[in-house]
Amino acid sequence: QSQYLEYQPIALKKLAIDTKAIELDIPPLADTGNSIPFTIKLIAPADRLIQSFEIIAPENPFPMVLRGKIPKASKNYQFSTRIRLALSQDVWVIVTLDNGQKIANSVPSVVTLNACFDAT
Repeated sequence: QSQYLEYQPIALKKLAIDTKAIELDIPPLADTGNSIPFTIKLIAPADRLIQSFEIIAPENPFPMVLRGKIPKASKNYQFSTRIRLALSQDVWVIVTLDNGQKIANSVPSVVTLNACFDAT
């Protein structure tokens, strides 16, 4: 687990939060963590472009859900997928801008039936 220290909730809360640039849509309550719809809408701050993004679920056994690189840096980007959540938690999106700056936002989701189990 030590290799995932950068994805621990305490470390994530130190990132610059930008709720205007990163809009997240996930059901606030999910019956099961097996397949939860998740949409992100990204709008780069003024004079910046979006290079990449990461979806992080810090309470999952493997917190990195997805890492996406945008082939051509863009001002706007939208992405939809389904994710697995081990348990109720805040799901984070971290965006890297063209100047290397990282901005983030998170949204909570309550899972009533776990999808991932740690082997310990």
